[in-house]
Amino acid sequence: MSVPKPTPNNLSVVRFGPLSVDFTKTGTYTLGQLELDSETFIPTASFVVYTNTGGTNGTQAVVAIDNGTTSQNIATATLPATPVVANDGAGSLSQTVFTPATNGYVLGQVPVSTASPSNGAAATQSVRVNVTTAAVPALATTNRVTANNISTLTVASVPAWITAGAVVNVLTVGNAAYNGTVTVLSATATTFSYYNPSLTTEASTADTAGRIGAITGDVYVVGLLQ
Repeated sequence: MSVPKPTPNNLSVVRFGPLSVDFTKTGTYTLGQLELDSETFIPTASFVVYTNTGGTNGTQAVVAIDNGTTSQNIATATLPATPVVANDGAGSLSQTVFTPATNGYVLGQVPVSTASPSNGAAATQSVRVNVTTAAVPALATTNRVTANNISTLTVASVPAWITAGAVVNVLTVGNAAYNGTVTVLSATATTFSYYNPSLTTEASTADTAGRIGAITGDVYVVGLLQ
Protein backbone atom coordinates (compact mmCIF):
# COMPACT_ATOMS: atom_id res chain seq x y z
CA MET A 1 0.00 0.00 0.00
CA SER A 2 1.51 3.33 -1.05
CA VAL A 3 1.71 6.22 1.39
CA PRO A 4 -0.13 9.34 0.18
CA LYS A 5 2.15 12.25 -0.62
CA PRO A 6 1.44 15.91 -0.03
CA THR A 7 -0.38 17.50 -2.92
CA PRO A 8 1.22 20.63 -4.35
CA ASN A 9 -1.04 23.64 -4.11
CA ASN A 10 -1.03 27.40 -4.30
CA LEU A 11 -1.55 28.03 -0.57
CA SER A 12 0.78 30.45 1.20
CA VAL A 13 1.16 30.93 4.94
CA VAL A 14 0.66 34.63 5.62
CA ARG A 15 0.46 36.93 8.62
CA PHE A 16 -1.58 40.01 9.38
CA GLY A 17 0.09 42.18 12.00
CA PRO A 18 1.73 43.13 14.24
CA LEU A 19 -0.81 45.79 15.13
CA SER A 20 -0.28 47.62 18.44
CA VAL A 21 -3.48 47.88 20.49
CA ASP A 22 -4.07 49.60 23.82
CA PHE A 23 -6.59 47.36 25.56
CA THR A 24 -7.62 50.03 28.06
CA LYS A 25 -9.66 51.54 25.20
CA THR A 26 -12.65 50.12 23.36
CA GLY A 27 -12.62 50.37 19.59
CA THR A 28 -12.01 48.63 16.29
CA TYR A 29 -8.66 48.33 14.51
CA THR A 30 -8.14 46.94 11.00
CA LEU A 31 -5.30 44.45 10.62
CA GLY A 32 -5.73 44.00 6.87
CA GLN A 33 -8.26 43.29 4.15
CA LEU A 34 -9.02 41.31 0.99
CA GLU A 35 -10.42 43.05 -2.05
CA LEU A 36 -9.78 40.59 -4.90
CA ASP A 37 -12.21 37.93 -6.10
CA SER A 38 -9.28 35.55 -6.47
CA GLU A 39 -8.21 35.70 -2.81
CA THR A 40 -9.31 33.44 0.03
CA PHE A 41 -7.89 33.76 3.55
CA ILE A 42 -8.29 30.88 6.02
CA PRO A 43 -7.32 32.01 9.54
CA THR A 44 -5.54 29.36 11.60
CA ALA A 45 -4.24 31.22 14.66
CA SER A 46 -4.69 34.58 16.40
CA PHE A 47 -2.72 35.92 19.35
CA VAL A 48 -1.51 39.04 21.15
CA VAL A 49 2.08 39.50 22.35
CA TYR A 50 2.23 41.99 25.23
CA THR A 51 4.62 44.88 24.81
CA ASN A 52 3.78 46.93 27.91
CA THR A 53 1.75 45.78 30.91
CA GLY A 54 1.53 46.90 34.49
CA GLY A 55 -0.68 45.99 37.40
CA THR A 56 -3.88 44.00 37.71
CA ASN A 57 -7.04 44.82 35.82
CA GLY A 58 -10.22 44.85 37.86
CA THR A 59 -12.16 44.59 34.60
CA GLN A 60 -10.54 42.33 32.00
CA ALA A 61 -10.44 43.28 28.34
CA VAL A 62 -12.70 41.30 25.99
CA VAL A 63 -11.49 41.14 22.40
CA ALA A 64 -12.74 39.63 19.14
CA ILE A 65 -11.01 39.07 15.83
CA ASP A 66 -13.72 39.38 13.18
CA ASN A 67 -14.22 39.87 9.44
CA GLY A 68 -15.11 43.53 9.75
CA THR A 69 -18.67 42.88 10.91
CA THR A 70 -19.41 42.72 14.63
CA SER A 71 -20.19 39.16 15.86
CA GLN A 72 -18.89 37.56 12.65
CA ASN A 73 -15.93 36.27 14.63
CA ILE A 74 -12.75 34.50 13.65
CA ALA A 75 -11.55 34.18 17.27
CA THR A 76 -12.19 35.67 20.73
CA ALA A 77 -10.38 36.13 24.03
CA THR A 78 -10.78 37.56 27.50
CA LEU A 79 -7.35 38.91 28.33
CA PRO A 80 -5.81 37.95 31.68
CA ALA A 81 -6.24 40.23 34.68
CA THR A 82 -2.48 40.22 35.25
CA PRO A 83 -0.36 39.47 32.16
CA VAL A 84 3.34 38.84 32.63
CA VAL A 85 5.01 42.23 32.34
CA ALA A 86 7.33 42.78 29.40
CA ASN A 87 9.80 44.77 31.52
CA ASP A 88 9.91 42.41 34.51
CA GLY A 89 13.71 42.30 34.62
CA ALA A 90 13.84 38.81 33.15
CA GLY A 91 13.54 39.94 29.55
CA SER A 92 10.36 37.94 29.09
CA LEU A 93 7.30 38.65 26.98
CA SER A 94 3.98 36.90 27.32
CA GLN A 95 1.16 36.18 24.92
CA THR A 96 -2.53 35.31 24.91
CA VAL A 97 -3.78 32.94 22.23
CA PHE A 98 -7.31 33.63 21.02
CA THR A 99 -9.88 30.83 21.00
CA PRO A 100 -11.07 30.07 17.46
CA ALA A 101 -14.77 30.70 16.99
CA THR A 102 -17.05 27.74 16.35
CA ASN A 103 -17.69 27.87 12.61
CA GLY A 104 -15.31 30.82 12.38
CA TYR A 105 -15.40 32.97 9.30
CA VAL A 106 -13.20 32.53 6.23
CA LEU A 107 -12.50 35.63 4.17
CA GLY A 108 -13.08 35.55 0.44
CA GLN A 109 -14.25 32.17 -0.92
CA VAL A 110 -17.16 33.25 -3.11
CA PRO A 111 -16.97 36.54 -5.01
CA VAL A 112 -19.58 38.93 -3.64
CA SER A 113 -20.69 42.40 -4.54
CA THR A 114 -22.22 45.38 -2.80
CA ALA A 115 -23.82 46.49 -6.07
CA SER A 116 -27.28 45.48 -7.28
CA PRO A 117 -27.22 43.85 -9.72
CA SER A 118 -23.80 42.43 -8.97
CA ASN A 119 -20.94 43.89 -10.97
CA GLY A 120 -18.68 40.97 -10.11
CA ALA A 121 -16.41 42.98 -7.81
CA ALA A 122 -15.62 41.55 -4.38
CA ALA A 123 -16.87 43.41 -1.32
CA THR A 124 -14.10 44.38 1.09
CA GLN A 125 -13.62 41.80 3.83
CA SER A 126 -11.38 42.77 6.70
CA VAL A 127 -9.36 41.12 9.44
CA ARG A 128 -10.30 43.35 12.34
CA VAL A 129 -9.59 43.64 16.07
CA ASN A 130 -12.66 44.64 18.09
CA VAL A 131 -12.07 45.55 21.75
CA THR A 132 -15.63 45.27 23.06
CA THR A 133 -14.76 45.64 26.77
CA ALA A 134 -11.82 47.78 27.83
CA ALA A 135 -9.49 46.73 30.62
CA VAL A 136 -9.92 48.82 33.77
CA PRO A 137 -6.84 48.86 36.05
CA ALA A 138 -7.40 48.15 39.73
CA LEU A 139 -4.83 50.64 41.07
CA ALA A 140 -6.79 53.69 42.28
CA THR A 141 -5.75 57.25 43.02
CA THR A 142 -6.44 59.08 46.26
CA ASN A 143 -5.19 62.60 45.41
CA ARG A 144 -3.99 64.80 42.55
CA VAL A 145 -1.94 67.99 42.31
CA THR A 146 -0.07 69.88 39.56
CA ALA A 147 2.66 72.52 39.69
CA ASN A 148 4.59 73.88 36.69
CA ASN A 149 3.12 71.23 34.37
CA ILE A 150 4.28 68.41 36.65
CA SER A 151 1.31 66.35 37.80
CA THR A 152 1.56 64.13 40.87
CA LEU A 153 -0.90 61.40 41.71
CA THR A 154 -1.15 59.68 45.08
CA VAL A 155 -2.06 56.01 45.49
CA ALA A 156 -2.21 53.78 48.57
CA SER A 157 1.14 52.21 47.67
CA VAL A 158 3.22 52.67 44.52
CA PRO A 159 3.87 49.22 42.97
CA ALA A 160 7.27 48.08 41.74
CA TRP A 161 6.34 48.53 38.07
CA ILE A 162 5.86 52.30 38.49
CA THR A 163 9.41 53.61 38.22
CA ALA A 164 11.07 56.50 36.42
CA GLY A 165 10.78 55.86 32.68
CA ALA A 166 7.78 53.54 32.90
CA VAL A 167 4.94 54.27 30.47
CA VAL A 168 1.51 53.98 32.09
CA ASN A 169 -2.09 54.90 31.35
CA VAL A 170 -3.79 57.41 33.62
CA LEU A 171 -7.53 56.91 33.34
CA THR A 172 -10.76 58.44 34.71
CA VAL A 173 -9.12 61.03 37.00
CA GLY A 174 -11.72 63.59 38.09
CA ASN A 175 -9.93 66.30 36.11
CA ALA A 176 -9.63 64.93 32.55
CA ALA A 177 -6.48 66.98 31.95
CA TYR A 178 -4.57 64.34 33.95
CA ASN A 179 -5.64 61.44 31.75
CA GLY A 180 -3.58 59.85 28.98
CA THR A 181 -0.52 57.73 28.32
CA VAL A 182 2.32 59.22 30.34
CA THR A 183 5.98 58.60 31.14
CA VAL A 184 6.79 58.51 34.85
CA LEU A 185 9.41 61.04 35.90
CA SER A 186 9.78 59.98 39.52
CA ALA A 187 8.08 57.90 42.20
CA THR A 188 7.98 57.66 45.99
CA ALA A 189 6.32 55.15 48.27
CA THR A 190 2.87 56.64 47.62
CA THR A 191 3.19 59.12 44.72
CA PHE A 192 4.39 59.33 41.14
CA SER A 193 4.86 62.33 38.88
CA TYR A 194 4.82 63.01 35.15
CA TYR A 195 5.00 65.93 32.74
CA ASN A 196 1.53 67.22 31.86
CA PRO A 197 1.36 69.63 28.89
CA SER A 198 -2.42 70.00 29.37
CA LEU A 199 -2.32 71.50 32.85
CA THR A 200 -0.04 74.11 34.43
CA THR A 201 -1.27 74.28 38.01
CA GLU A 202 -3.95 72.76 40.21
CA ALA A 203 -4.17 72.74 43.99
CA SER A 204 -4.04 69.46 45.88
CA THR A 205 -7.42 67.75 45.45
CA ALA A 206 -8.79 64.49 46.83
CA ASP A 207 -9.58 62.14 43.94
CA THR A 208 -10.46 58.44 44.21
CA ALA A 209 -11.74 58.11 40.63
CA GLY A 210 -8.41 57.66 38.82
CA ARG A 211 -7.11 54.28 37.68
CA ILE A 212 -3.48 53.54 36.76
CA GLY A 213 -2.14 50.67 34.67
CA ALA A 214 -1.01 49.45 31.26
CA ILE A 215 -1.95 46.64 28.90
CA THR A 216 -0.71 47.09 25.34
CA GLY A 217 0.21 44.39 22.86
CA ASP A 218 0.84 43.45 19.24
CA VAL A 219 -1.99 41.49 17.63
CA TYR A 220 -1.28 38.89 14.93
CA VAL A 221 -3.53 36.70 12.77
CA VAL A 222 -1.89 33.86 10.84
CA GLY A 223 -3.49 31.75 8.15
CA LEU A 224 -3.50 30.34 4.63
CA LEU A 225 -3.97 32.54 1.57
CA GLN A 226 -4.87 31.27 -1.87
